[in-house]
Amino acid sequence: MRFRQIHLDFHTSPEVPGVGSKFDSKTFARTLKGAHVNSINLFAKCHHGYSYHPTKVGKMHPHLDFDLLRAQIDALQAEGIKTPIYITAAWDELAAAQHPEWIIVDPKTGEKMHNGTDGRQGWYFLDLSSPYKDYLYAQIEEVIELFPDAGGFWIDICHQHLSVGDPAVAQMRARGMDPDNQADLIDFAESASLANLDRISTMARHAGLPVFFNFGHLRRGRSDVLRTYFSHLEIESLPTAEWGYDHFPVSARYVEALGMDYLGMTGKFHHLWGDMGGYKKPEALIYECGAMLAHGARICIGDHLHPTGRIDPSTYANVGKAFEWVAACEQWCEGTSNVAEIGLISTEAIERPRYAGPSPHHNTIDDGAVRVLLEHKFTFDVLDADSDFSAYRLLILPDAIPINADLAVKLQSHVDQGGRLLLTGSSGIGADGEMLFPAGTIRCGVSAFSGGDFALPTKDLRADFVDEPLFMYGPSQQLKLDGGASLGSVFDPYLNREGRRFSGHLHAPNRPDPNGFVFGARLDGVTRLAHPVFGLYHKVGAPALLDIIGNVISQALDAPRQIASSLPVAGRATLRRNEAQHVLHLLYANPILRGRLRGDNVQPIQDIVPLHDVDVTLQIKDASRVTLQPQGTELRFRTHDGSLSFSVPNVTGHQMIVVE
Repeated sequence: MRFRQIHLDFHTSPEVPGVGSKFDSKTFARTLKGAHVNSINLFAKCHHGYSYHPTKVGKMHPHLDFDLLRAQIDALQAEGIKTPIYITAAWDELAAAQHPEWIIVDPKTGEKMHNGTDGRQGWYFLDLSSPYKDYLYAQIEEVIELFPDAGGFWIDICHQHLSVGDPAVAQMRARGMDPDNQADLIDFAESASLANLDRISTMARHAGLPVFFNFGHLRRGRSDVLRTYFSHLEIESLPTAEWGYDHFPVSARYVEALGMDYLGMTGKFHHLWGDMGGYKKPEALIYECGAMLAHGARICIGDHLHPTGRIDPSTYANVGKAFEWVAACEQWCEGTSNVAEIGLISTEAIERPRYAGPSPHHNTIDDGAVRVLLEHKFTFDVLDADSDFSAYRLLILPDAIPINADLAVKLQSHVDQGGRLLLTGSSGIGADGEMLFPAGTIRCGVSAFSGGDFALPTKDLRADFVDEPLFMYGPSQQLKLDGGASLGSVFDPYLNREGRRFSGHLHAPNRPDPNGFVFGARLDGVTRLAHPVFGLYHKVGAPALLDIIGNVISQALDAPRQIASSLPVAGRATLRRNEAQHVLHLLYANPILRGRLRGDNVQPIQDIVPLHDVDVTLQIKDASRVTLQPQGTELRFRTHDGSLSFSVPNVTGHQMIVVE
């Protein structure tokens, strides 16, 4: 898998004339080569349903008069650029118009399903259990025959939605399933989804080609599906759109731990796919590419080719600056793995999301936990119940992790072997109220103050600017101390704000005395907090709460952090290694809310402000040389008691430090 890829969208309406009329193969290839691109996804069929090559199966775009795909492949391969081929699956407007019986019928509304605000401006979802699938397979087989030199397949919009359309209902009834039963609808949709993955991946394997299936989000907890059908993984994550800047690191820290090759995908756009004439600053692209390298990913930048086939010089001037930086960094990024002291068990992964319908891009608890770990510069991986826990000193079960018998055995084994646990909120608490890994507490229920209560941690855990009870914006588990070491007290408000009962503008003040329950406790390597602190931090973003959680994690870890630095909260740090060296990635940029577009918060990176003299200490025993890369500048360093310290003179967006 190559480091510098472009995803070249080409969704073109049949009403657009002159398709490919300004395509110049030499300019096309030289522009991409000059921008340091070495792989590019090219379109065989777009969401409008038209092909960009002569076809006996589908229909070539009515305003294209030559084989554009072949011309693109030949020009790019002559420059050594790899050319995977894109084919859309569940969005095909031509097929939907010609065969409306192939469109998904929404069980909730009985209407044909589309993704827009009205039927005229949203793509219709096609039923992958209908005869449409045979049409799709024939198109893929034709592309394999016509383009045996393709670099692989990128299959888009692979969602099988729940449907009560005639094709789905007939097959469900033939299997003895009830279309009026939600569980049966989900089971059938997942079976249809997996059948399509199986059929297409088999075709790709027989052709000797890699294949990726895009669902917009890689579902955590379904590594069985990812390992079986995907040759590699790609994380679609445009940070200026609905994904935001939190999505990629959550996904990356899960995906890398699976041991599969993967890349991250951002976009050149100001906002979202198809934002024609919308441009991201090159500094932002450099930062986003650096963030992907820092998490061990290769890189893909999304673009959209103009209908005429003319390549946009402004886009590739910007992309070129980012990919020039990536090319200079690659040799220190190849073959490295993440250094992680903490394993974060994913709430989404424990839920094992089905391959039926779409998967939300975000999980509040996972996002909040990863944000805390990044802001405190802890090193970590995101795990599921099947992960090997042995590499991690501390496992975190955030807020709402149910523990079944198998997971309980794995966690107990981890503790028995000297590992440590941190549980928060209702993690490990069953439907019957019984609590596993109590950390020296007894559970007495849930606080009646649904709007939230107050916490006063012990002095060593508090934020250094707050010595009073902190409002927690959510209720706690009521934990009484039973042999554990207390981590602080909980205070009730005077009253719950409900109906006509209220005091002041917001929540009522705290009662002067604690309520007898503890903020948390610790016993024999297990730490438990009463509040769902990770979800609450994601919700409210309180700096004092961030400091408290960081202090709790540090104490639960009970070992020096792998990375200690003077980076500000918005800075990011990851540590990677291979047999010869460690590579520290430092990142700093501040996305700023600039607008709200199509329902998304648009938070572009406007300015990259350099940081100077960033102090770093790493838990590395032996070092012979420390350098800034790719600059090649040697740094002075010192070692003491198994740690390595140095100062980085400048961090502008992204900086690597290599320790040999």
